[in-house]
Amino acid sequence: MSRPEHLSDPAPEPDPSLNVEFRDSLVPRITAGKYTLTAYQTLTGAPDDYLPTADKPVTRHIDVRAPRFAVEPEWVHGAYPPPGATGLYDDVLPHITLDRPTLPWEREEHIGTGGERLPWLALLVFGEGELPDDPHCLGPSQDDQRTVDQLATGHEDGVVLPAFDTTTEPIADDELKRVCRTVLVPRAVFHAVAPAQDELPLLTHVRHVNKQHQGVTLTEDRIQIGDYAVVTGNRLPSPAGGRYIAHLVSLEGWLDRLPDGSEGKEVYTGPDERLRLISLWSWSFETLADHIPGFAALTEHFVDTEGKDGTELLLRVPVGDLPLSGTEQQEVAGRLRDGYLPVSCRTESGRGTFGWYRGPLVAEPVKERTDRDRRRCAAEALIHLEQYGVFDVSLATAFTAGRGVALADHQFAASLLRLRGKVRTAAEQALNPAPAVAARARIEHLAANGLVGHLQELHRQPVAVIASAAANAVRPAVTPVAEATALPALADITVRRLRTDADLRDRLDKGVGDITGGSGKPEGPDEDFTAVRDWLLRLRNLTGVPFAHLVPDARMLPAESLRFFHMDADWTTTLVEGALSVGLAHRFDFTGDDLLFGPLGALPEPTAPVTGLLLRSRLVSGWPALEVRPYVESGESTGSTPLRVLRREALAEDVLLVLFEGIPGRVEIAEPQQGVHFGIDEPDDGNAAAPLDDGIIRLRSVDGTTGPIGQELPGKFFPTQPGLHDYVRRPGEGKPDTVLRIGKLADGLAGALGLQPPLSPARFAIQMINAAQRRTFTTAPVTTGDHRNG
Repeated sequence: MSRPEHLSDPAPEPDPSLNVEFRDSLVPRITAGKYTLTAYQTLTGAPDDYLPTADKPVTRHIDVRAPRFAVEPEWVHGAYPPPGATGLYDDVLPHITLDRPTLPWEREEHIGTGGERLPWLALLVFGEGELPDDPHCLGPSQDDQRTVDQLATGHEDGVVLPAFDTTTEPIADDELKRVCRTVLVPRAVFHAVAPAQDELPLLTHVRHVNKQHQGVTLTEDRIQIGDYAVVTGNRLPSPAGGRYIAHLVSLEGWLDRLPDGSEGKEVYTGPDERLRLISLWSWSFETLADHIPGFAALTEHFVDTEGKDGTELLLRVPVGDLPLSGTEQQEVAGRLRDGYLPVSCRTESGRGTFGWYRGPLVAEPVKERTDRDRRRCAAEALIHLEQYGVFDVSLATAFTAGRGVALADHQFAASLLRLRGKVRTAAEQALNPAPAVAARARIEHLAANGLVGHLQELHRQPVAVIASAAANAVRPAVTPVAEATALPALADITVRRLRTDADLRDRLDKGVGDITGGSGKPEGPDEDFTAVRDWLLRLRNLTGVPFAHLVPDARMLPAESLRFFHMDADWTTTLVEGALSVGLAHRFDFTGDDLLFGPLGALPEPTAPVTGLLLRSRLVSGWPALEVRPYVESGESTGSTPLRVLRREALAEDVLLVLFEGIPGRVEIAEPQQGVHFGIDEPDDGNAAAPLDDGIIRLRSVDGTTGPIGQELPGKFFPTQPGLHDYVRRPGEGKPDTVLRIGKLADGLAGALGLQPPLSPARFAIQMINAAQRRTFTTAPVTTGDHRNG
């Protein structure tokens, strides 16, 4: 299919045991307030004054307190958009997740029309210039702090303070000194952004998770075992961009000032007042101007331009279908299809000519290279095409590039020189006993063959006698130390001998064991060895290689394109050889490099062919956490494991490089899934500038009869004609915009689902899940007339 799929899973690669339930509320048995406990017993035959009776019961007065003026930091599980974040959030309803699941219903502020207890808090979202004391949405300041006593009994000119219900729930003396964060809101702004009373339940629900979710999310709002209260805002950030601040506010004393939800009264016409609300928690974020098409439209372009059997998704210069005549033209076309590009170059004599160049990223798998000696210079990597009298400069360029990257990194070059000195010393000691060890062995040999007796005899005789005897004595023979087995000098050990002489290899491996960590000592590998090894591994993954070496022609990766490739292992090996050509000061350095980083060393070849993709698109900047998941299987299957990603890096604002270990049968590119979030969706062919212009809500099963609860209903969305402007408040010119008519929207969703309004908070939350979209590219054969990638 050619449209993207919409993921209903709440995070990437979910554990199948995950079970997330949405519940309307979690109301405690008793709420905050004053209570009287009455106790008595009836016992037949007992004296009247022995037990409390129904006529004379025992009573106790208790105060039940609930959070009223602040939310403790440990109660905040997460918020979205993340605090301080910058991104594209114009299709998201901000929300906060609380670890205290009963918090929104712990106070009996008001009872709704259906007899349900209304939440006593709400999440209000303000934009720049809407709050007089915080015009830039930076957050509350010290000037916004007030004590509870100041709010309860104080006075501010032109400011309305909250009307606390001190009759039902008096404020304790210890709470009067508590400092609260507040936010000053103009009455007209409050009227524009505050939910109506009947909308409050729809914006608050409970998330129940009974299995541990193993997927990784990119925000603090992770899905974990437990019950959570979720409070959602009713306002979408503007597609024009800007800063916003979300305040979780207490509604105690403000219910009579909430809008009534009727469309005819959305424009505020009352007195010019300013309300000081208690801000229980707040955070700021910034949404960027949304000038780019959506995920569906951008990825649809890749499918539309994939060519026959996806051939246009391979990294190479387009050849076209022009007729070819003669072997020369066929040879040129063949090389272009293989990813080669003609480049200008000069021979050693200075004559200008051209050569063929192909980077490490190739369209087709490269034949396995035969075993060869390590190249010592770029000239050894030139390939002469005798039939045409030109050179293939690909590997020579790789060698030069590796050498250039190494020379540009002074820390690497210094570490490499120090490491080679340590390896030479260790190899010398492995092949020839160290002087200190040889002297000790000779002294032990002499002691065992009569040295002590000779010294005692000399001590007992006068010096003159000793001198005379020494002149005429015949010295007894001392058994000589056995000569060591002749070993080759370092300079005579070649790479070929190292690879073919197992005994020599074993001796040298043990000799450098302290350097490589092979000796098992607790201090581990040498720091220079670790630094060089890690640097070479990054280089083999093309870190630091100029982009022009990877993509030598812009036609290979045009704007808004996706290209897949194989990695040429011979190119990357030559790249590493070029880096190791720096600072060769001894003949053994060449062999020492192979000892440490050769095929049997610390830099073995990858266990599977390396492949990958290059993405040049506005997806890279618009979706920084874009997910790329490669799988071996061409079709979806239960329990499939993604291939290992060797490298993922944004090489430019619009260019993303991803390397895989293995050849994928399918690759999924998806919007980041960062927990369960709420908002509106984009239609398959949506490309409007503002999400509200063509936004939709994809319908999900809510009763289990049409599929598992929460699963998308294929082809079902609301409204039937994309666009949600009919469900947005119109508060008047200059007032906060993009505030949703939550009640009307919920009734419309209920009708689309065939349910009788009103829609419950849990079912409304399920419909408002902001589904991530996914595009799958597969090698599976086409079985229909549609694209195989969708």
